[in-house]
Amino acid sequence: MEAYRFETTVQENGVIHIPALVSLARQRIEVFVVTRPAARLETESATPIATFLDKWRGSLKDLDADELRFQYLQEKYR
Repeated sequence: MEAYRFETTVQENGVIHIPALVSLARQRIEVFVVTRPAARLETESATPIATFLDKWRGSLKDLDADELRFQYLQEKYR
């Protein structure tokens, strides 16, 4: 089984044009359609790092990372 991948846009009337695949003429094929999310506008941006840090900073502040690491390794190699 061979697979071909290409990108195209569905026209307003619902028609999808695919590239010429002469080798597949008169053969039955199976078509998968995967939609992509709309491209972000330039004014939109991913969550800024400052927002991420404000949200998660201090969530482990009362825990000793070395002690947690030691406990994890003890359980892992039991």
